[in-house]
Amino acid sequence: MKKRTKKIMALMMTAAVAATTFGAGGSTLVYAEDAEDYSEPLPEDYEGTLTMWGWDDPYFEAITKAFNEKYPNVKFEYTPMANGDSLQKYQTALATGTELPDIGWAIIDSRAKVFELDMWEDLSAAPYNFDINEVYDYLHPKMVNSKGAVCGIEQCLSPAGIAYRKDLAKEYLGTDDPKELEAMFPTWEAFIEKGKEVLEKSDGKVYMWPGIADAQQFIREQGAVSWIDGNTINATESLQRSLDLACQFRDAGIVDKLEAWSAPWYASFGEDTHIFAGCATWSVPFTIEPNDPEGESTGHWGLMNAPEGNISWGGTTMGITKTCKDKRLAWEFIKFATLSTEGAEVLNKIGYLTSAKAPYEENPELKVWKSKWFGDQDLGAYFLDEIIPNIETRPMNLDDNIIHETLNLVTTALNNDSSMTAEDAMDYLKEELEMKLPDYTIK
Repeated sequence: MKKRTKKIMALMMTAAVAATTFGAGGSTLVYAEDAEDYSEPLPEDYEGTLTMWGWDDPYFEAITKAFNEKYPNVKFEYTPMANGDSLQKYQTALATGTELPDIGWAIIDSRAKVFELDMWEDLSAAPYNFDINEVYDYLHPKMVNSKGAVCGIEQCLSPAGIAYRKDLAKEYLGTDDPKELEAMFPTWEAFIEKGKEVLEKSDGKVYMWPGIADAQQFIREQGAVSWIDGNTINATESLQRSLDLACQFRDAGIVDKLEAWSAPWYASFGEDTHIFAGCATWSVPFTIEPNDPEGESTGHWGLMNAPEGNISWGGTTMGITKTCKDKRLAWEFIKFATLSTEGAEVLNKIGYLTSAKAPYEENPELKVWKSKWFGDQDLGAYFLDEIIPNIETRPMNLDDNIIHETLNLVTTALNNDSSMTAEDAMDYLKEELEMKLPDYTIK
């Protein structure tokens, strides 16, 4: 069927004389460059193969299986890779002329640099004609490169608020109701003061966060202030407050000293010693549920808005590479996976929320997403109706990943050296950035 379709299209393109123009120099024949309409669905017996490199195996397996129910003659060739390796793998393929995948994935950490690589189709241009307003507004700056081309569409939403242990909140804060807790914590300063009370009531056994990094990673993403402006890194303006608060958390003794993403940190989700944790949509299936076995039967957890605003945390886009061998099929798959109601239903079953707006209007039940670990709370509705409207997203910049890495280094130093002040931390940050990014002015 694929070959027959291409043959018909070739005949149509050969015969389609779009216009004949006459001028002083004679006449010019203008032919249609691409008569194929990508908005129409493919025939169900369409045959083809798509290649992908990715790092979320459960997502890939679920969405491709559903796509194959609609298009059984389409095959997928999937190569697993670590998301942190994606930039280097793409750069190497481009430099050596080796084959790129038909559909490219881009993780948020390195996305600004990945999107500048000359390998992406602009999905907002013909023949794709994707309207970026089809997805949630806070995602728009995360899906375009510096030229404004849409290089990929988010696989799913990744908003983040704060998860909390309901039993500990009830015991030490007097309530486990999210709205009452939100009113209790309008600012991080208020959060710190309550943390001191918790520390005293628990005889120093219960902390507000597992570690300084948990607080720092969340707070530095709050607000829409860009870290970089042209050739200037505005370190003091955009990052001083997060360092100030990190020191206040540490000095008040309200945070534990666990290193984020370490084995003890993961284990802490099943212990009774930490009340709060940053919580994106993906945090529920990847960090909370696997590490709190008792939570499934007890409904340990709740979800709330964070003091001073929520954040966009993580995320992966899918785009079409310029070397893709069947761009029409690739677009059909991406539309299904990211924009269709059928795709949204698949995501809902594995605990994800589609980034497109229309599926929630076509099927309001897609907003409903619950986890036994969170009891009766409707996480889907809370993320969509409470968390997302309270997000401000800063623009992506090419060297954000280096600033991230350097901030993590500074945070580790703060955790290990109780004598380091916020001013010391800022000086350390600037020194490291001057060394790693010498072409920038660091303010």
